[in-house]
Amino acid sequence: MRKLLILLIIYTGSLSAGEYAGSFLELGVGAKALGMGSASVAIADDAYGWYWNPSGLAFIETFQAASMYANLFDQQESQSFVSAAMPIFGGVTVSASWMRLSVDDIPRYPGFNPEDDRVNGDQFDQLIGEPTGYFSSASDAFVFSFAKYKQVLVDLGWQYFELPIDFGFGGNIKVIRESIDTNSGNGIGVDLGMIIKLGLNDVFNDENYGKLVFGVNAQDLFETKLTWNTPSKRTDVISRNFKYGFAIIQPLDFLSSQFTFAFDLDSRYQGASHFGAEFLYDQLIALRAGLNESNFTAGMGLYVWKLRTDIAYQSHDLGNTYRISLLFQL
Repeated sequence: MRKLLILLIIYTGSLSAGEYAGSFLELGVGAKALGMGSASVAIADDAYGWYWNPSGLAFIETFQAASMYANLFDQQESQSFVSAAMPIFGGVTVSASWMRLSVDDIPRYPGFNPEDDRVNGDQFDQLIGEPTGYFSSASDAFVFSFAKYKQVLVDLGWQYFELPIDFGFGGNIKVIRESIDTNSGNGIGVDLGMIIKLGLNDVFNDENYGKLVFGVNAQDLFETKLTWNTPSKRTDVISRNFKYGFAIIQPLDFLSSQFTFAFDLDSRYQGASHFGAEFLYDQLIALRAGLNESNFTAGMGLYVWKLRTDIAYQSHDLGNTYRISLLFQL
């Protein structure tokens, strides 16, 4: 029955409910951000950053590679992710990523035809008895990202000083493909983002203060269209979403630690809020917790050599999930 439930979600989400087209893109990547309630618009400064805010890639200083694999919702779905990011010249960073969500061995029942892009009122009532076969569903996103770093010195007047403000600008080009059995839908989307970092230690001339960071990410800026190869050539639209966020990053030198608090707000689906916090001890181990809307999240990270290993727990109505991700940097 769990596989059947996933089947209904995929079928209605992919071919019937255009409002939720491309919903696999909302699952998130990177156990660090997911353990912090998916509040990462302002702190997306690693190879997972293209997802949360592509402008965060501007703050990467060396080559990074990231990977994540997870079995979701009682192991009914598989999520895969790989990414690589490289600073090149003039404060520019480029990145390439691949994200996939797949469901295999979905039962095919008499009277149910995944090639039909219509949903009959009594169609699902016929999903009983022994299946006549099996099929698969997969959603893929191939993402190419760029980001640019720029520091601006703001003159506060003769009795003050010049205040450095760090800017990151970035964008994604997303090639999206969704398939269910022999049908597929394709589209190209664009994201644009910006991050502003302000050093409170510069403002108050006190090294005990940390940073205040603001971020915004316009996802699917032109409302990405997915066109299916069904008889009706159905087109689903991924609606535009504005993600706003801020973060406070405060060093705790007396504990050889750092504390981060982050908050995000989405505009899509009448808005969704995300809260997250991280306590990082001695650049070695991190403890995290958050709220993804009303769902509790938690996680931890371990920094060893050039490798960061993160694990995240997320509560969910369809089944609690665990994510493990790896980040390598030169």
